[in-house]
Amino acid sequence: MLKYEAPVLSKFFLSQKETDQSLADLGDDDRLFPAYRAVMVSDGTLTQMLSALHLEDIVTRCEENDEGLPDPEQRSWLEIGGEPCIRRRVTLNGASSGRTYVRALSYLYPPRLPAPFLEELSRPGSSLGTQILRSRIPSRRELIWVRRGADSVYSRLYRIIVQDRPAILIQEDFVDIGAPSQ
Repeated sequence: MLKYEAPVLSKFFLSQKETDQSLADLGDDDRLFPAYRAVMVSDGTLTQMLSALHLEDIVTRCEENDEGLPDPEQRSWLEIGGEPCIRRRVTLNGASSGRTYVRALSYLYPPRLPAPFLEELSRPGSSLGTQILRSRIPSRRELIWVRRGADSVYSRLYRIIVQDRPAILIQEDFVDIGAPSQ
């Protein structure tokens, strides 16, 4: 028997069925530190949340920042055709511990984003969420789904809306979901 009612978690996501086993896992997984459940449904800046949770600065390491074509599902969430995007692959790591907490893949659709914002993202260590806050781009986040992979990693997909259009699609894979180190 589930420890929670599925609608409690499903209401946070645009494309999450109440019967989805990932929601049951998210509600019942004893390995998942409870604060991570809140992180999964939060629409705030992840680096700040991770920093507060683990009591260390979080470093963004950009592993890829190139032109790329999202797959059909990703294009549908971005509401674009076959236009190329900027594909950005990063890890979020503890500055002191070196632990990798999150791996993220983002697709940014340049026509819907200011050029100075895109230029700033090309700097080493630049974080999407932090840069959105700094640039004061009016935006909102829409959580799409949370899933649990075969390797027990939780992932979430969300998009950032700018001027009422999807401009950024982000998939975050949470690779370290245990309790923070003391």
